[in-house]
Amino acid sequence: MTNITSFIENYDEMILSPVMRELYNGSAFYNVGYWEDLGINLKEACKALVKKHLNLIDLSKASTSILDVGCGLGATTNAIKERFPKAKVTGINISQRQVEYAREQYPNCHFKVMDAAKLSFPNDHFDLIISVEAIFHFHTREEFLKEAYRVLKKEGELVFSDLLLYDSHWVGNWSIPKENLCLSLEAYQNLISKTPFQLESLQDITANSWMGFCKYIYNIKGMKALSKGLQESIIAYLIVNLSKNKNDIT
Repeated sequence: MTNITSFIENYDEMILSPVMRELYNGSAFYNVGYWEDLGINLKEACKALVKKHLNLIDLSKASTSILDVGCGLGATTNAIKERFPKAKVTGINISQRQVEYAREQYPNCHFKVMDAAKLSFPNDHFDLIISVEAIFHFHTREEFLKEAYRVLKKEGELVFSDLLLYDSHWVGNWSIPKENLCLSLEAYQNLISKTPFQLESLQDITANSWMGFCKYIYNIKGMKALSKGLQESIIAYLIVNLSKNKNDIT
């Protein structure tokens, strides 16, 4: 992975480009979507993926303070706020430009510029942390998991999606730290087991997420080389729910 400044510049150029915004139907979403119905567009699939995350949350718990990590342009943060209208929802992103965009679009949410692996929040601060398709960018995912555990309250939940890739050529070699590559599913499960979190669920949703996106850009957008490259790069696209043990003392 290139240095942080280059990462931010490259990511801003990509996510804010007119081509990318057109691909995402003018929305502020930026993920591969969840495709149970291949007749939908990318914006609708992105909403479905966020809903897939939100459906894992234990609604019997009162989530009054929620953090969206790697919030992009803010659409996911806003979707979380719509599900939890009484909660204080904060989105963080390492890019100042993306945070400014999100603030303009979604004034009902709070946004901060912050490194996901170096959270500036106090211990035991959030009831719920969500990260949609971003953790593999963080330097590193292990550091993020440590920080997420620290800032979660007892019995708090962490829900996120993550990518396991053989290589990062088709998603951008600049975009993923080498420490986050070349994981088998078994190695990933071992990584999770070494954290202090309790594993609530781990689902492989590759067929409906990554492969659905590849079919969409191949059939609808004619991006055949990119579609093939992305399909050959993937090990698994996972959605994970972890919880913080109420008896743990940090």
